[in-house]
Amino acid sequence: MEAVVFDVDGTLSFNGQVIGAPIVAAIQRLQARGKRVIFASARLIRDLLPIIPAFTDQLLIGANGALVANQGQVQIMAPLSSSHLQQLTAMIDRYQLDYVVDSEWDYAARVTTDNLILRQLDPAHLAQKQELSMITSAIKIILLNIPLTHLADLTTSLQDQSGLTVIAHTGEANLDITAAGINKATTLARLGIRKYAAFGNDQNDLAMLAQAQLSIWVTSKPALADLGRTMMIQCAPTAAAVVEQIDAIR
Repeated sequence: MEAVVFDVDGTLSFNGQVIGAPIVAAIQRLQARGKRVIFASARLIRDLLPIIPAFTDQLLIGANGALVANQGQVQIMAPLSSSHLQQLTAMIDRYQLDYVVDSEWDYAARVTTDNLILRQLDPAHLAQKQELSMITSAIKIILLNIPLTHLADLTTSLQDQSGLTVIAHTGEANLDITAAGINKATTLARLGIRKYAAFGNDQNDLAMLAQAQLSIWVTSKPALADLGRTMMIQCAPTAAAVVEQIDAIR
Protein backbone atom coordinates (compact mmCIF):
# COMPACT_ATOMS: atom_id res chain seq x y z
CA MET A 1 0.00 0.00 0.00
CA GLU A 2 1.26 3.45 -0.90
CA ALA A 3 -0.20 5.52 1.94
CA VAL A 4 -1.63 5.45 5.44
CA VAL A 5 -4.62 7.68 6.12
CA PHE A 6 -5.41 8.79 9.65
CA ASP A 7 -8.57 10.22 11.10
CA VAL A 8 -7.67 12.43 14.06
CA ASP A 9 -10.28 12.88 16.80
CA GLY A 10 -10.94 9.68 18.70
CA THR A 11 -8.38 7.90 16.54
CA LEU A 12 -5.07 9.65 17.24
CA SER A 13 -6.22 12.26 19.75
CA PHE A 14 -8.33 11.29 22.73
CA ASN A 15 -8.87 14.75 24.20
CA GLY A 16 -9.52 16.82 21.07
CA GLN A 17 -6.48 18.98 21.71
CA VAL A 18 -3.22 17.07 21.20
CA ILE A 19 -1.84 13.87 19.71
CA GLY A 20 0.43 12.16 22.21
CA ALA A 21 4.18 12.14 21.60
CA PRO A 22 4.37 8.31 21.26
CA ILE A 23 1.83 8.36 18.42
CA VAL A 24 3.61 11.27 16.71
CA ALA A 25 6.88 9.35 16.91
CA ALA A 26 5.24 6.21 15.48
CA ILE A 27 3.90 8.19 12.52
CA GLN A 28 7.36 9.63 11.92
CA ARG A 29 8.80 6.10 11.94
CA LEU A 30 6.15 5.17 9.38
CA GLN A 31 7.36 8.00 7.17
CA ALA A 32 10.94 6.83 7.60
CA ARG A 33 9.82 3.44 6.23
CA GLY A 34 8.74 5.22 3.05
CA LYS A 35 4.99 5.40 3.64
CA ARG A 36 3.03 8.47 2.63
CA VAL A 37 1.06 9.89 5.56
CA ILE A 38 -2.31 11.58 5.03
CA PHE A 39 -4.67 13.08 7.61
CA ALA A 40 -8.41 13.00 6.89
CA SER A 41 -10.66 14.73 9.39
CA ALA A 42 -14.07 16.24 9.92
CA ARG A 43 -12.20 19.35 11.04
CA LEU A 44 -11.68 22.28 8.72
CA ILE A 45 -8.07 22.71 7.62
CA ARG A 46 -7.68 25.68 10.00
CA ASP A 47 -8.74 23.42 12.90
CA LEU A 48 -6.60 20.50 11.77
CA LEU A 49 -3.30 22.37 11.55
CA PRO A 50 -2.89 23.09 15.30
CA ILE A 51 -3.28 19.44 16.32
CA ILE A 52 -0.69 18.10 13.83
CA PRO A 53 2.17 20.63 14.03
CA ALA A 54 4.74 18.03 12.97
CA PHE A 55 2.82 17.14 9.80
CA THR A 56 1.38 20.36 8.39
CA ASP A 57 3.23 19.88 5.08
CA GLN A 58 1.53 16.53 4.44
CA LEU A 59 -1.64 16.03 2.41
CA LEU A 60 -4.57 17.08 4.59
CA ILE A 61 -8.23 16.29 3.92
CA GLY A 62 -10.64 18.42 5.92
CA ALA A 63 -14.38 18.89 6.35
CA ASN A 64 -14.99 15.18 5.74
CA GLY A 65 -13.51 15.50 2.26
CA ALA A 66 -14.83 18.90 1.20
CA LEU A 67 -11.41 20.56 1.57
CA VAL A 68 -7.86 19.52 0.71
CA ALA A 69 -4.60 21.18 1.66
CA ASN A 70 -1.25 20.28 0.13
CA GLN A 71 1.91 22.18 0.97
CA GLY A 72 -0.22 24.94 2.46
CA GLN A 73 -2.49 25.39 -0.55
CA VAL A 74 -6.18 24.87 0.23
CA GLN A 75 -8.52 23.52 -2.44
CA ILE A 76 -12.31 23.31 -2.23
CA MET A 77 -13.55 19.96 -3.51
CA ALA A 78 -17.25 20.90 -3.39
CA PRO A 79 -19.11 23.70 -1.58
CA LEU A 80 -22.72 23.58 -0.50
CA SER A 81 -25.02 25.22 -3.03
CA SER A 82 -26.35 28.68 -2.26
CA SER A 83 -29.89 27.29 -2.15
CA HIS A 84 -28.92 24.68 0.43
CA LEU A 85 -27.11 27.32 2.48
CA GLN A 86 -30.26 29.44 2.48
CA GLN A 87 -32.42 26.45 3.39
CA LEU A 88 -30.18 25.39 6.26
CA THR A 89 -29.90 28.96 7.54
CA ALA A 90 -33.70 29.15 7.59
CA MET A 91 -33.82 25.83 9.46
CA ILE A 92 -31.38 27.16 12.06
CA ASP A 93 -33.60 30.20 12.56
CA ARG A 94 -36.88 28.29 12.61
CA TYR A 95 -35.76 25.74 15.20
CA GLN A 96 -33.31 28.04 17.02
CA LEU A 97 -30.52 25.53 16.55
CA ASP A 98 -26.92 25.86 17.62
CA TYR A 99 -24.56 25.61 14.67
CA VAL A 100 -21.16 25.93 13.09
CA VAL A 101 -21.25 27.17 9.50
CA ASP A 102 -17.84 27.01 7.84
CA SER A 103 -16.60 28.82 4.79
CA GLU A 104 -13.23 27.84 3.34
CA TRP A 105 -11.46 29.46 6.30
CA ASP A 106 -13.77 31.67 8.40
CA TYR A 107 -16.92 30.61 10.21
CA ALA A 108 -20.12 31.57 11.97
CA ALA A 109 -21.10 29.75 15.14
CA ARG A 110 -23.50 29.57 18.05
CA VAL A 111 -22.18 26.94 20.44
CA THR A 112 -22.88 26.48 24.13
CA THR A 113 -19.87 26.70 26.43
CA ASP A 114 -20.22 23.08 27.53
CA ASN A 115 -20.10 21.67 23.99
CA LEU A 116 -16.91 19.71 23.34
CA ILE A 117 -16.74 21.07 19.80
CA LEU A 118 -15.38 24.31 21.26
CA ARG A 119 -12.07 22.51 21.86
CA GLN A 120 -11.75 22.01 18.11
CA LEU A 121 -13.18 25.27 16.80
CA ASP A 122 -10.35 27.50 15.58
CA PRO A 123 -8.13 26.69 18.60
CA ALA A 124 -5.17 28.66 17.20
CA HIS A 125 -7.31 31.69 16.27
CA LEU A 126 -6.38 31.46 12.61
CA ALA A 127 -9.79 32.55 11.30
CA GLN A 128 -12.43 35.19 11.87
CA LYS A 129 -15.78 34.48 13.48
CA GLN A 130 -18.49 36.17 11.44
CA GLU A 131 -22.20 36.76 11.65
CA LEU A 132 -24.16 33.98 10.00
CA SER A 133 -25.57 36.41 7.45
CA MET A 134 -22.02 37.20 6.29
CA ILE A 135 -21.28 33.61 5.21
CA THR A 136 -22.12 33.57 1.50
CA SER A 137 -20.31 30.34 0.58
CA ALA A 138 -20.35 27.36 2.95
CA ILE A 139 -18.23 24.22 2.85
CA LYS A 140 -19.71 22.41 5.83
CA ILE A 141 -22.50 22.97 8.33
CA ILE A 142 -22.92 21.30 11.70
CA LEU A 143 -26.33 21.50 13.35
CA LEU A 144 -25.83 21.06 17.09
CA ASN A 145 -27.96 19.98 20.04
CA ILE A 146 -31.03 19.36 17.90
CA PRO A 147 -34.03 18.77 20.20
CA LEU A 148 -34.97 15.09 20.22
CA THR A 149 -38.52 16.07 19.26
CA HIS A 150 -37.18 17.29 15.91
CA LEU A 151 -34.05 15.18 15.38
CA ALA A 152 -35.56 12.26 13.47
CA ASP A 153 -37.69 14.44 11.19
CA LEU A 154 -34.88 16.86 10.38
CA THR A 155 -32.44 14.02 9.75
CA THR A 156 -34.82 12.23 7.40
CA SER A 157 -35.77 15.44 5.61
CA LEU A 158 -32.15 16.37 4.93
CA GLN A 159 -30.99 12.85 4.04
CA ASP A 160 -33.81 12.55 1.50
CA GLN A 161 -32.60 15.60 -0.40
CA SER A 162 -30.33 15.40 -3.40
CA GLY A 163 -27.29 17.62 -3.23
CA LEU A 164 -26.41 16.89 0.40
CA THR A 165 -24.34 14.42 2.38
CA VAL A 166 -25.67 14.17 5.94
CA ILE A 167 -23.91 12.28 8.72
CA ALA A 168 -25.89 11.59 11.89
CA HIS A 169 -23.60 10.48 14.71
CA THR A 170 -24.96 7.75 16.97
CA GLY A 171 -25.77 9.05 20.44
CA GLU A 172 -25.33 12.70 19.42
CA ALA A 173 -27.99 15.23 18.50
CA ASN A 174 -25.76 16.70 15.79
CA LEU A 175 -25.78 16.55 12.00
CA ASP A 176 -22.71 17.10 9.79
CA ILE A 177 -23.69 18.39 6.35
CA THR A 178 -21.58 18.73 3.20
CA ALA A 179 -22.27 18.63 -0.53
CA ALA A 180 -23.52 15.42 -2.14
CA GLY A 181 -20.92 12.77 -2.85
CA ILE A 182 -18.42 14.24 -0.42
CA ASN A 183 -16.68 11.92 1.99
CA LYS A 184 -13.12 10.96 2.79
CA ALA A 185 -13.12 8.01 0.38
CA THR A 186 -14.38 9.94 -2.64
CA THR A 187 -11.83 12.68 -2.07
CA LEU A 188 -9.00 10.17 -1.79
CA ALA A 189 -10.18 8.60 -5.05
CA ARG A 190 -10.36 11.99 -6.79
CA LEU A 191 -6.77 12.57 -5.71
CA GLY A 192 -5.76 9.24 -7.24
CA ILE A 193 -5.05 7.57 -3.90
CA ARG A 194 -6.51 4.06 -3.96
CA LYS A 195 -4.02 1.77 -2.22
CA TYR A 196 -3.97 2.73 1.42
CA ALA A 197 -4.38 1.63 5.01
CA ALA A 198 -6.81 3.67 7.08
CA PHE A 199 -7.38 4.35 10.77
CA GLY A 200 -10.79 5.61 11.92
CA ASN A 201 -13.33 5.50 14.71
CA ASP A 202 -16.62 7.02 13.58
CA GLN A 203 -19.39 6.99 11.00
CA ASN A 204 -17.71 9.58 8.82
CA ASP A 205 -14.80 7.13 8.41
CA LEU A 206 -16.85 4.18 7.16
CA ALA A 207 -16.59 4.82 3.41
CA MET A 208 -12.83 5.37 3.68
CA LEU A 209 -12.33 2.23 5.76
CA ALA A 210 -14.45 0.20 3.34
CA GLN A 211 -12.14 1.14 0.46
CA ALA A 212 -8.90 0.63 2.40
CA GLN A 213 -6.62 -2.34 1.84
CA LEU A 214 -6.20 -2.43 5.61
CA SER A 215 -8.89 -1.01 7.92
CA ILE A 216 -8.07 -0.32 11.56
CA TRP A 217 -10.98 0.67 13.81
CA VAL A 218 -10.13 2.47 17.04
CA THR A 219 -12.81 1.56 19.58
CA SER A 220 -13.17 4.97 21.22
CA LYS A 221 -16.96 5.01 20.71
CA PRO A 222 -18.55 1.99 22.44
CA ALA A 223 -21.92 2.77 20.84
CA LEU A 224 -20.39 1.88 17.46
CA ALA A 225 -19.06 -1.53 18.52
CA ASP A 226 -21.10 -3.33 15.86
CA LEU A 227 -19.48 -1.25 13.12
CA GLY A 228 -16.04 -2.07 14.46
CA ARG A 229 -16.66 -5.78 14.03
CA THR A 230 -16.75 -5.32 10.26
CA MET A 231 -13.18 -3.99 10.18
CA MET A 232 -10.02 -6.01 9.64
CA ILE A 233 -8.48 -4.90 12.93
CA GLN A 234 -9.98 -3.45 16.10
CA CYS A 235 -7.66 -1.30 18.19
CA ALA A 236 -8.11 -0.13 21.76
CA PRO A 237 -8.30 3.66 22.21
CA THR A 238 -4.92 4.00 23.89
CA ALA A 239 -1.66 5.46 22.68
CA ALA A 240 0.14 2.14 23.19
CA ALA A 241 -2.39 0.19 21.11
CA VAL A 242 -2.40 2.75 18.28
CA VAL A 243 1.41 2.83 18.23
CA GLU A 244 1.47 -0.97 17.99
CA GLN A 245 -0.79 -0.92 14.93
CA ILE A 246 1.19 1.86 13.23
CA ASP A 247 4.48 0.08 13.85
CA ALA A 248 3.05 -3.14 12.37
CA ILE A 249 2.52 -1.53 8.95
CA ARG A 250 5.25 -2.45 6.51
